[in-house]
Amino acid sequence: MSDSEEEGSGSRKMTRRDWEDPCWDHHFGMEDPSARGPYTSRGRTDAVWKTLQAYGFKKSEDKKKAFDGLTPTPCFEYFVRENAKKVGKILEDGQIEGNTVSELAKRIRSSHQIKYLEEPVQKAIEEEDDMELVTHALSTGDIRRDGPNDDRESGYYTDLFYSFCREGVEQSTCTWHCRVCKGCNHWRDWHCKGCKTCKYGVSIPCDKCNAKEYASWQREVN
Repeated sequence: MSDSEEEGSGSRKMTRRDWEDPCWDHHFGMEDPSARGPYTSRGRTDAVWKTLQAYGFKKSEDKKKAFDGLTPTPCFEYFVRENAKKVGKILEDGQIEGNTVSELAKRIRSSHQIKYLEEPVQKAIEEEDDMELVTHALSTGDIRRDGPNDDRESGYYTDLFYSFCREGVEQSTCTWHCRVCKGCNHWRDWHCKGCKTCKYGVSIPCDKCNAKEYASWQREVN
């Protein structure tokens, strides 16, 4: 850490930190990385599994992992778990009312995020099978198509996924879902395990749990 001692009154000294230096923990051990992770199998009831499978996710027979192939985003799984608790929200085939595969595929293709992609990728997404497109959009693998033998020329790759929190297509490099706060956040946000809330600023300490360090940051930036 790039620190220096700043003289105070009497014998008191305050640590002056280089807040622009990215090579140290600006959150002082308070960030909870598990808040960004996928859900565990705990809470995956039969109803939840039926809906996840209705959107193309495959249950693994290997007890060491939950899924074969793609894993659902925390955003999608939270949406599924919440709707599985509601009467009448899950259709007979396991899909969610108002958010069927065909409805989501239409929403994804009409997104302004898709319009920003190169024309060949837009065309490939337009021609993609609805289920294939939606499963990828709801997965941690993003919207993509792998070419045979990992041939990148015959596939396409994006950093896009569908967020139910924001009701649209988002970039996985700019947006993440907090399992604790149950919402999608900007990439600069982080979850504090002390006060159990999401905070803004990749280089800003928590104003509640690290009040002294937060005050130091304020002095430096102001």
